[in-house]
Amino acid sequence: MALRQLVRGRIVASMLIAFMIMVSSTACQKQNTQVKSYSQDGLLGITDVNPNMPTSPTHHTYLADTRLIKETINQVPHVTGSTISVNGDVANVKVDVPTSLSDQEVAAVEKEAREKLAHAMPRYTVKVSVSRK
Repeated sequence: MALRQLVRGRIVASMLIAFMIMVSSTACQKQNTQVKSYSQDGLLGITDVNPNMPTSPTHHTYLADTRLIKETINQVPHVTGSTISVNGDVANVKVDVPTSLSDQEVAAVEKEAREKLAHAMPRYTVKVSVSRK
């Protein structure tokens, strides 16, 4: 019986020591007290979390996006005209090329237009179609 009490006492003592070590180690951890302030945008930092706010530097309008698409398409050789429609994150671009182009040239125009638009407008899913006129 004395042996059991001695063993229980040691178990309880070792548990208390382990608990005290654990409590003292968590209490000694450095607490991060640095607070990040809001951006000086006049809206308490809301432009940091909402990229569609007009005051955000990443805000774009459909007019600006279609203008950039038109400028990008005009850099592709053999393009005589284009029609652009934007619906959400999908940009449908119809490119007109001369009827004298071969099938390989038409495919090359379509590929180059798709690559240039994907590079210029990464936030859109670009669908390019080519028609001969």
